Amino acid sequence: MAAGAGEALSSFAMSSEGDASKALAGPRQSGEAAAGAAAPSKPAGAILRRRKLLIGAVAGAGLAVGGRHAWLRVARPGGPDGPLSEAARAHIAAAWRGLDPKRVLDCHVHVVGVGTGNSGCFVNPRMRSVLHPLEWARFDIYRRASGIDDMGRADQRYLERLVELATAQTPRGRLMLLPFERAYRPDGSPDDDATQLYIPNAHVLAATRRHPELFAAATSIHPYRSDALSALEDAVKQGARCVKWLPSAMRIDPSSKRCDAFYRKLVQLSMPLLSHAGDEAAMTVADAQRFGNPLLLRRALDAGVKVIVCHCASSGRGEDLDAPGRPKVDNFELFMRLLQDRRYADRLYGDISALAQFNRCQYLDGLLARRELHSRLINGSDYPLVAINALARTGKLESVGLITAAERATLNEIDRHNPLLFDFVLKRTLKSKEGARFSDEVFMPRVGLFSPV
Repeated sequence: MAAGAGEALSSFAMSSEGDASKALAGPRQSGEAAAGAAAPSKPAGAILRRRKLLIGAVAGAGLAVGGRHAWLRVARPGGPDGPLSEAARAHIAAAWRGLDPKRVLDCHVHVVGVGTGNSGCFVNPRMRSVLHPLEWARFDIYRRASGIDDMGRADQRYLERLVELATAQTPRGRLMLLPFERAYRPDGSPDDDATQLYIPNAHVLAATRRHPELFAAATSIHPYRSDALSALEDAVKQGARCVKWLPSAMRIDPSSKRCDAFYRKLVQLSMPLLSHAGDEAAMTVADAQRFGNPLLLRRALDAGVKVIVCHCASSGRGEDLDAPGRPKVDNFELFMRLLQDRRYADRLYGDISALAQFNRCQYLDGLLARRELHSRLINGSDYPLVAINALARTGKLESVGLITAAERATLNEIDRHNPLLFDFVLKRTLKSKEGARFSDEVFMPRVGLFSPV
């Protein structure tokens, strides 16, 4: 996942001391306040600790102090007040021009669950306890943004909502559903305490089999597992299209020799690796942020693995492993260094999920202008984070010239109906200062990339 509910809570805490309802009237829907919001700076350690304490306090007291209405608006804007307008329908039709729906793919759609219906899903108890206010608040925001309105059927309701959002679109592409592996220790044993979320491969594959016209399935397998290679082979046989890692949350060091056998098997099976890089804010990863350094993925690339870097590593700063001892560098810059390395021209990609979030959109203008790189960019939504109102701020996008006021109005309308459709239309609408948009190939990945043997 990308920068998530933690950033939403930061927005809640830092926007206004006395009028939470005004502060959250919504990043997408409000006017000047949202338009003028800047990407967060990189605070010193003491400031960051104070901010986290403030966020925790706000999370624990949000309903009482900020008001229930304001708290709800962190997750989602208000619902639609009628059918889509003619202008919104025209905007959607324009977004589909030039695309073959059979080839369109959203490569980054999370599946979330708590274990209802014998799904096998697991959420760390801390995330559902008010004794851990920040983690509790994150979970509550994800729940609301995901449309889970019945916790007794949470896992089933999450998937039903995805089906609703997908089938409401005409035309439509497919969604790559992502399971989520446990954290493991270096000795290959599960680390239940470090595991915040576990979504079994079987749960995702079952959803894909029920709706093959809507979904494709990834698999998530920790390379330190003793059965990692056989599990990977089995996943391919069952139809999985790629492997999903979030190294900092799963405690995977992509540069470790423990991954070598797994990398060889990925190459043998022509299976791509969809790996998060950059800082992780949607989950608490303690001292494991270092595993998000994009340069650590060189070991996989050098082994011949096709690697898709989630979010183009567009958050945080990492150690420049090519120049030890020098100041840290933006992770996005480290990713671009890899992307422009000719040795990796046929195997390194970036997904653009979350890049339209208010705290990452500073990289969009440059990527939009680099059309020669578009064949190596892949669209993704990072759902359910795209449904969190406080993260995708159309006012900010308008203020920096990526969309117009008229486009913003129809995008906000589309979002109230369908956040997945909103994200797709938004990515098709974004335009650089020179007028460049993302090429069609960003939305229709290279043939064969997600087709393991």
